[in-house]
Order: sequence, then structure tokens, then C-alpha cells
Amino acid sequence: MVETTFLSYLPDFLALMASCLALYFIIRTKKTYFLDSGFFMGVATVGFTVYLTEATVSDIIGRPVSALADTLLTSVMAISIGIASYLLKNSDQKTPGGISELKRFISRPPLQFLAYAIVVCGWTVAALISQPWTLNETTAEGTIFYYTYQLWFVAASALLLVSYIGLPVVSFYRQSRMVREKTASLSIKIISMCWATFGVSLFFQIAAGGFLLPESQSIGFVADSLLFVLIAFALREPTIMARIITAGETVSQVVSSHSEVDAIVLYNTESDRRKLVETFVKDGLSTGQDVVCRVTKSEVPFYRAVLKSSDLPDVSPSRRVTILPIEFAPALSSNVYDQSDLSRNRRELVDLDDLSLERTQEIVGSVTASDDAFGRERIGRIWAMNVEGAQAGILDLLTARNPRSRVIDLARQQDTFSNLLGLKHHGILGTRLLLEYEPTSNYEEVVQKFVREFQANVESVAIFTNAGSPVYREFSEQRNIRLFSFSTKTSTPSRISNEQVLLPERDTSLLLDAVDKLLQAHTGRRIGIIFEVFTSLIISLGFEKAYGVISSVVEMAESELATILVLVNSEALETRALSGIRGLFQSQLFFNSSGLKAVRLAGEEYGEGTRATESFSGVQEPPRRIET
Repeated sequence: MVETTFLSYLPDFLALMASCLALYFIIRTKKTYFLDSGFFMGVATVGFTVYLTEATVSDIIGRPVSALADTLLTSVMAISIGIASYLLKNSDQKTPGGISELKRFISRPPLQFLAYAIVVCGWTVAALISQPWTLNETTAEGTIFYYTYQLWFVAASALLLVSYIGLPVVSFYRQSRMVREKTASLSIKIISMCWATFGVSLFFQIAAGGFLLPESQSIGFVADSLLFVLIAFALREPTIMARIITAGETVSQVVSSHSEVDAIVLYNTESDRRKLVETFVKDGLSTGQDVVCRVTKSEVPFYRAVLKSSDLPDVSPSRRVTILPIEFAPALSSNVYDQSDLSRNRRELVDLDDLSLERTQEIVGSVTASDDAFGRERIGRIWAMNVEGAQAGILDLLTARNPRSRVIDLARQQDTFSNLLGLKHHGILGTRLLLEYEPTSNYEEVVQKFVREFQANVESVAIFTNAGSPVYREFSEQRNIRLFSFSTKTSTPSRISNEQVLLPERDTSLLLDAVDKLLQAHTGRRIGIIFEVFTSLIISLGFEKAYGVISSVVEMAESELATILVLVNSEALETRALSGIRGLFQSQLFFNSSGLKAVRLAGEEYGEGTRATESFSGVQEPPRRIET
């Protein structure tokens, strides 16, 4: 008899254990892609666990469950899932997570969430006031309690189910198509499908009434618990690095338009402007902005040809790409955009070509006149100019309007690093470069040239360094560079600005995760990655463990689209460690106070000798007064 009783309760115990297991996984999970949304998924799991606990205890003591309590718990789960869905959708990607984000969500909740919350609250209040349920009892197989509900409440529950699936669940699922990170996208799909199935299951329990036998109900509880376990695993799968790296205005950050900073692009007849235009347009459309290219009449065919041949992303019909002859700038500054469009959600590229100084002054004044019009905030622009025909004073004119302007020198810096090796930019693409340096040398200048070359070729750059190092000091204030700095002041990864990410010191798993997510985010795009962290890792973790990390990074970056530059302090490491690291790189460089020397380059054999030392004095630098 006791055995029979235990077996009858077994499905309930299994369901409760599965639910507790899901809650345990959620609590133990560190920060993941979902941040505060994960907290509210945990709240929904708590509600379901309490729901199962009440059902199990009621079965054991032979008492009916409380329909009133079940209604309140269903409401809590529904609201928690709704908050989780819209909180993720409306989160501030620049400073994700935290109380401030939750306060912002509560102070300005999305209209869809408000509509959904009204439906849930209306359903709950109607149930609490009218209590449209009837307790029934049958003794066919012992005493069994079940509820039947009035028809209007079943209809109201159907409306709640439609609102639940049509608003938060569908909204959450749609986000999977906008997420760049594949693991996060898959997790969002899994969670949304589990939510939908769980909602249908709860509705069936209300609509079925006495037709739902206790055994079937217990099996349903087990199935629902497994859904929450699946949600817990999907919740912990995508890491916080995926959220941090894909957050912000654009992944590439090469020619982004910050509202407070302009970019000035210098080019000549040999510069690859096609890549500049394509990247500018694609980044704008992918972030939901209108894109405007103001160019001279003679350049209109070139821009049209670039856009026609480019593989542009799918965008909303409300977003557009417009090419405007710059000669009509006075009229266009006030007529192109309706005065009611206060969002200024657009980016502009103004190609001045080789216009005279006097004409440039007129154009710049006309284009920027609308910045203060209609109470709108200014927008960041990219100003392009042909340095071969431009008159003196034009660069000073542009920088005077915005002293924080940054320069992308397509004319002089497209090969500034490669020239030191006797190569062109295409010669270093897809290579793994090891740079051994003496700590007393200004080795950060080599890194600066590497960065400028990739920026000049409109390609992304990322740097992994230690907080306080010479490389960190060189680039901590520069824009459009992904800077990952390792510090003892944090135990979890955090995004401290559009460009900078802070990582816990010595956490090699986060380093590898960051590299992996960075490469995924730049799928199909070229990127240069610089590592200055391996010397300290070898000293603190030992050569064997650090070697495994370095070899993993090299293996992950084995692509023609990724170029890596690894820096090691030649005087801080033992000969055995240096020899082991050198074996991972076909291209090896050495830098000291005398200059840069190519010890070996990819394709060369040992014994061919070394290349001559290069001096930095022969490389022309951009004006130091302009932030680059």
C-alpha cells in the first residue's frame, strides 16, 4: 500500500525536483548575455516551483489546491516573463544591467508591455473578485479534487494566452533574428519556444477541468518542469562577453558617427574609398539609421555604383540611403528632413573632394546649419577630402568646428606598419606576427602604426592589454578601437565605455571567450587584434598554462580575415619560454631602441638572414594635435 502511494506521488516529486534543479542552475549562473532579464526568468521559475510545491503537498495531505493562490502565481509568472522579454529588448547596450537599467525600464515601459500588463492584471482582478471556479470531488480512485471554470473565464484565459504568445513571447523570439551572436540567438529561440509551450499547458489545465486526470496532470507537471530546466540551460549558455562585444552603436566601430565627434577622412586617387562607403552605409542601416551621402555632382555616379554593387542588409522601409549633390546643400539643409523628425536618427558622409577653401566654407556652414535648427541635437558626420587637390586650411577649418575630430588617413597610413617590413597592407593580412621588444623601447609606437594602418583601410582593431601598461595609456582615450584591459579591480567583465571593456586579471577563460566572440561578431570582416597580455600571463600562471592559451588564440585566429600581433617582453621571459612561443609564429619581429627588425616573415626559411633594421624617422606621421 505504501509502495503504491509512493508511486502515485512519484511524478509530482520528479516535477518538483526538476523545477528546483532549474532554479539552482539559474541562481548559480554568473552574469550571462541576459543580465537582468535572467533575474526575472528566475522569478518566474520561483513562481512555478511554489506552484508545484503546493500541488505536491495538497496531494499528500489529501486537500485541494488553492485556486486563488494558483491564479496569483500564474499572474506573477506571466508578468515576470513579460518583463524579462521587454527588458532585454529595451536594455541600454552601452551600460547593460544594474538597478539603473531596471529603473529606466519602469519609468518608461514599452507600450506593448503596458498593453500586456493590463491584460494580465485584468484577468487576475476578474478572477479574484468573481472566483469563477467550482471545486469538484470524485472517489473513483480515491479522493480526487479538481476545479471547473465558468465559460467566460475560459474565454478570458484564452485571451490571456493569445496576448502572452503574441506580445512578450513573439517579441522575444524576434530578437533572436537581430542578435549577432549565434549562441545567444539559439538560446533566445529555445527560451521563447519553452515559454509558449508552458503557456499552452497552463491554459489546457484551466480549459480541461475534470477531463484532466490526476495522472495526466502529474505528467504535465513533469513536462513543464523540464521546460524550465531547458530554459535554465539556455539562459546560462551565451556568456556576458557576447552581450558586451555586440553592444553599442556598431560592431565594426571603424567609421561610426558619434554625435559629439566628427571623423575626417583624407584620401587620394589610390585610396580604396569603396570600402569606406560600404562600411559607412552598412553600419548605419544595421543600427536602424537613415544614411545620407552628400557628394559633389561628379562623384554621384561613383557612390551610386558602390551602393548598387554592395550587399546591403535588409532594413525597414522607413530607413533609406540618400545620395545628395553637395552643390545644393543650402536648400537641402532645411528641406531634406521634415521639421517634425526630431529624432535625428541618421548619419551623414560629406565628401568635399577637392573643392576650394572658399566653397568648402560655404558647404560646411550650410550642412551644419541644421544642427541647431528645430531644437535638435547635432549629429556626428564623416567629412572626406581629397588631399591631392585640397587647398591649405581646409583641414584646419574642419577641426576648428569640432576640436575632438578624429582623422582617418587613407592617403598616407594605409601601409604605415607594412612599410616597416617592406610590404603592403595585403601582405600582412591573415598573418600571425610575434613582436619581441625591449621594455625600455617605445614599442607602443609600433602598435600605433599597426592600429592606424587597419583604421586607414577601414578595418576593425582590438587590443588586449593590462590596465596601466604603455599600450593602455596610448590607446585608452582613442575612439573606434576595441580595448580589452585586464585589471585586479573587477571580478566580472564590464563595459566601461563604448570602446573599453574591463576584464578580471589572469582569467584566461574570459580572454579566450572574448577572442571567440570578437571573431564571431566580425564574421566576414577583416580585423587586426593586438595582444600585450601574454608576458604577464606567463609570469603569473606559468609557461605551460599560458602556452596553451597562446596556442588556442593562434588557432582561433587562423583566418585570412584576422591578423594578430602578439607582443612579448624579451627580457622578462626565459629562453625556453621564448623559444616555445616563437614556434607558434611564422612571422617574428624584434624591436629595441634602434628600430624594428624582421627576424623572419611568413614564407621565408630560416637561414635566409634577417631584414635590415627600420627607423621610425622615415615614416610620415599625421598632425599630433588631432586626436586619432
